[in-house]
Amino acid sequence: MDVRRFYVAPHEFKGERVRISGEEAHHLRRVLRLGPGDEVDVFDGAGHEYRVELRYFHGDAVWGYVLEETTVPREAPIFVSLAQGLAKGEKMELVIQKATEIGVASVIPLHTARSVPRPGSGQARREERWQRIAREAAKQCWRTVVPAVEPLCTLPELVRRFSEYQAVLFFWEEEKSRHLHEVLATLKAQGHIQRLLLIVGPEGGFSPEEAQLVAENGAVSVTLGPRILRTETAGLVAASIILYELGDLG
Repeated sequence: MDVRRFYVAPHEFKGERVRISGEEAHHLRRVLRLGPGDEVDVFDGAGHEYRVELRYFHGDAVWGYVLEETTVPREAPIFVSLAQGLAKGEKMELVIQKATEIGVASVIPLHTARSVPRPGSGQARREERWQRIAREAAKQCWRTVVPAVEPLCTLPELVRRFSEYQAVLFFWEEEKSRHLHEVLATLKAQGHIQRLLLIVGPEGGFSPEEAQLVAENGAVSVTLGPRILRTETAGLVAASIILYELGDLG
């Protein structure tokens, strides 16, 4: 069944009127064959959702009228950022899509010493595509906030942002004794955690120098268990466990 739910940026709302354009308007008109008088669900990606009646077409846009706000709380009570080491092929797209479904609040593509993909002239287009994937995933799983896919950054740049978070968890294959469940128990004992950063390496993992850098700046190295997980698996597993223990998953 086709879902009659559409993303419209906040600036497209003009009082009680709303303008639906681009791919969303094309899907609405050409695929679903909707027209004036039909009702659809519209969300702005910033936490609001509305029931909208379609009124008229103008050029390539569809104009509608807001009938009511229908926002339902669907965002996790904890803000989890996933800094994901650049992965080959379509793995980054998979991570972004599934992280959105799980409830991650932002994804930070991370360029490290052992990253195989190298940033190039097409990086801006890739980042636009990643944000579009997050937007589509948010639409499909009925989130009201679209996670931000942030610009590519390096590990030293990320370290300078550690102060934005109450805790930084560094998932490292060389960590053998500090398990995630132990770290989460400690965080629970400290009180309400609102912002958490997870750092996951690329296919080749992190170098010893990178591990030292994050440790010197307050990150806690953590293991996910005795098996080495693929880069596209590790962050999703970690986020799922954390959002189950500290958030609203499950």
